[in-house]
Amino acid sequence: MKRSYFLRLLLIFLTLSIFALAAKVKCSRWDKNITFEEYLQKFHIDKKIIDTLDRDDQSLISEIGYAHKYYELIASNGVLLQSLIPIGEELQAHLFRTHTGYKLEIIPIEYQKDTHIAILSIDKSPHADIISKLKNRRLANEFTRVLKHSVNFRGVQKNDKIVIVYDQKMRLGQPLGVPDIKVAMLESHGKKNYVFKYSDGKYYNENGKALIEKYMGKPLNHLIITSPFTTRRWHPILHKWKAHHGIDCRARRGTPILAAADGKVVYSGWMNGYGRVIKIQHADNYLTLYAHQSRLKAKVGQYVKKGEIIGYTGNSGRSTGPHLHFGLYKNGRPINPMRLIKFTTNGLTGRDQQYFLKRKRKYIKIIKKIEEENLPSYVWNTVNEIYVLPKMKTYYQNRGW
Repeated sequence: MKRSYFLRLLLIFLTLSIFALAAKVKCSRWDKNITFEEYLQKFHIDKKIIDTLDRDDQSLISEIGYAHKYYELIASNGVLLQSLIPIGEELQAHLFRTHTGYKLEIIPIEYQKDTHIAILSIDKSPHADIISKLKNRRLANEFTRVLKHSVNFRGVQKNDKIVIVYDQKMRLGQPLGVPDIKVAMLESHGKKNYVFKYSDGKYYNENGKALIEKYMGKPLNHLIITSPFTTRRWHPILHKWKAHHGIDCRARRGTPILAAADGKVVYSGWMNGYGRVIKIQHADNYLTLYAHQSRLKAKVGQYVKKGEIIGYTGNSGRSTGPHLHFGLYKNGRPINPMRLIKFTTNGLTGRDQQYFLKRKRKYIKIIKKIEEENLPSYVWNTVNEIYVLPKMKTYYQNRGW
């Protein structure tokens, strides 16, 4: 079954490759103010198609709304043939036209992940130079975010040096998601400042001390987790891909929900499968989501403090009983909330410290090799145009497209 998904996706991706007269692929950035239901209305597709999904997948559809790039296959007569719309970085909504009407499913995003390097001398600033020389704004943003807790960027001078090793997911020739920086080094005033990413997803300095010491609080006074976080898992019984972008916490109806951190309420209202929802935007591009509420207290535009009551638990939306679905997102990418809730700020100890030191030595050797050999940086292509494979022309014409 898994293979059939991959074969079908391979056909899709071959279809979305180069020039043809029958149909074209349109690559756009999703308007975060448009819901998936409004997207369906744009093409006169009945929103009841969402009801063909199971409860979990209907909730995932509610997460569409971040500024990801999505792809549409449009016939020469303007008819939508299919769409691939990301939900995070692992799954996507696949909307496609058949002889009997449109169908909707949740399928994995097929991507290639490659490791890239960046080495450059500073002319203006680290952020500006990464953008101008490497054509990668997301890398510039992530580099600044990762190092700002350990480096004073105001003291950076001309000809100071930057070296970065990072992974990047690629989808249909375009970068997907935020670059995953493994190690970064800024040499300034003759001193090398390193930042290392450990297996827990956090960044540490050379001594194994965590660089970020402010973490999320609990969304409920007492957390009883009934469903953990998963990004992509093949269900052996249902024979389909499943995901749960958050944690479900058991709670009686009316239990106060607490803001996990200081922030601004950017959404307070109804969201299809999630029912009554509040979203809070926090520092460093974090966003939290609190779903299935019985009553909303915080309003859009309101600034809330960590621990402040923003609403009350319930079972609105597609829910089998009273609980809180708590989601955490970074740049639109779902991440496990428990990484920030449970994490302590005492640094690494014991076996973790030994593993970290081993990884640190490995990455320092890589950085030295990049410097000694002056390896070329990867410069990103910004071309977005994609067309349909010529041999698919007959396929579409036979179907009246």
